[in-house]
Amino acid sequence: MAHKKKKKWNRKFWIPTIVELTGIALMCVGLGYEMAYHADLGYIIMTSGSILIAGGGVLYAKFKPWLEG
Repeated sequence: MAHKKKKKWNRKFWIPTIVELTGIALMCVGLGYEMAYHADLGYIIMTSGSILIAGGGVLYAKFKPWLEG
């Protein structure tokens, strides 16, 4: 029987994951801030979170070939 190689989680996988989770957290904070204070700063925080989520997706696409190899 051939032993299957167990895939080891690569640190490069965690970089885009943390960036995306930070973006999600920022979006939640921005939404709460906007609901509580009706201020435009909430929209700025939500937009920043969206940019981080998109950036995390780009980083994941960049690191994906290295994760499969």
